[in-house]
Amino acid sequence: MTHLTEPDLEFAHAFRHTDIRFGIMDYGPLDLGMESAPKRIKLGVIGSAETVEGTARWIEKCTKGFAAKQSRQPNLFPPFPGVDFETTFRCEFVTSDEIQRVLPTREIARLVAVAGQREVTKQIVETITNEIAALAEQTVKPDVVLIALPVEIIERTYNARDASGGEEDDEVEAGPALDFRGMLKASCMRLRLPIQLLWPTTYDPTARIPRKLKETSERRTQDPATIAWNLLTATYYKAGGLPWRLARDARQLRTSFVGLSFYRSVDGEQVHTSTAQMFDERGEGLILRGGRMVESEEDRRPHLTAIDAYELLKGSLKVFRDQHGHWPARVVLHKTSKFDRNELDGFHTAIDERDIDYADFVWIQKSMTRLYRLGVYPPLRGTLLRFDKDQALLYTRGSVDFFRTYPGMYVPRPLQLRCQVQGQPLQHVAEETLALTKMNWNNTQFDNGMPITIAAAKHVGDVLKYVPEGQEIAARYSFYM
Repeated sequence: MTHLTEPDLEFAHAFRHTDIRFGIMDYGPLDLGMESAPKRIKLGVIGSAETVEGTARWIEKCTKGFAAKQSRQPNLFPPFPGVDFETTFRCEFVTSDEIQRVLPTREIARLVAVAGQREVTKQIVETITNEIAALAEQTVKPDVVLIALPVEIIERTYNARDASGGEEDDEVEAGPALDFRGMLKASCMRLRLPIQLLWPTTYDPTARIPRKLKETSERRTQDPATIAWNLLTATYYKAGGLPWRLARDARQLRTSFVGLSFYRSVDGEQVHTSTAQMFDERGEGLILRGGRMVESEEDRRPHLTAIDAYELLKGSLKVFRDQHGHWPARVVLHKTSKFDRNELDGFHTAIDERDIDYADFVWIQKSMTRLYRLGVYPPLRGTLLRFDKDQALLYTRGSVDFFRTYPGMYVPRPLQLRCQVQGQPLQHVAEETLALTKMNWNNTQFDNGMPITIAAAKHVGDVLKYVPEGQEIAARYSFYM
């Protein structure tokens, strides 16, 4: 058993830090000084009169920042010092009346009165998409659109699915419930304007949103500084910025990390596959859609045919070459189930075709086996228990020295790593997996459980299942997160 050192991240001017928030505060985002770095991010806002006003007020407050949460763990809840050309992202976040769209009160009342979860979701998605389209056609376009949802719409889109079984409306519905978030992102993808959903609890800590329609329990919210860190970091990335990337040794092979996952179509009858790619040099994620799955005779689980596996990886490598001007020296495939014989054949064919000498195919699952240590807190994040030369347990969630605590609520489960094709030592594969858990631009607390290759692939599937076959899909991960 060993303990892996917490991976560093790289920020502006090649400075490094363990923590995302302290790195951005001390050094600025990775692309600071580059021509492509955002200097002035225009935020469109769509919502009711109340939510648009509240969101605009919150954006203004972000300029001055938010105090740290009172805590015995100051590294876990640092302050948000504000945004300007001297602090944090070194750019402006602005909004104005001309890039704001207010939904009339009568229109909101009409929408939330529509019967049936599927129909109300469709109509709300259509209405908001039309508003985004109007912003996209303006002379002054926003860089990112904040969808400031009123409580009434949240209750009918998010909570209605949870409350099924007791409403009369359920009797008129056909098929499974629709996912509002995924459906909206798919609907406005063609407009090429990234969106960010926002709830009233973002700008108003006293706002109350019932967890379910028939329950009085309320959702817990983060402290204002943490909300600002997470939302503005995601917005910076969606506007084309690069907040940070993995700190890598120049001697390491140029690697393409590919996550593979399956998702079920809306009608529930077909299962497709999706990939989310990570590029080490820019920290960029680009998306491809693959073929339909087949059920393997080996384990009765979804798998790719050999030809689909070949086509998918061939396409992924081409995207890498288009971005970098050369083929990768190494390919790492992450998957949550075993690679079967056909997949191995297809992936190897694509790799051999490009004369790539190094490849690692890693099967990653959450393990039911847990480790314990003396004392109160769970094992340290980075704890690695090797079973064999190609199998190990890795704690990506656990107690964190930098936070001086375990920041989770439940007993953490480690990841089980199984290398079916191994080009690098297991320790190196584990270190990379741990580092990839820090590449989630939706969350500035770095101890995420899954590597971004797996986490992103799931988010991609949640959106792609609403994009019709044959329609062009957005390549950047920012349209799916």
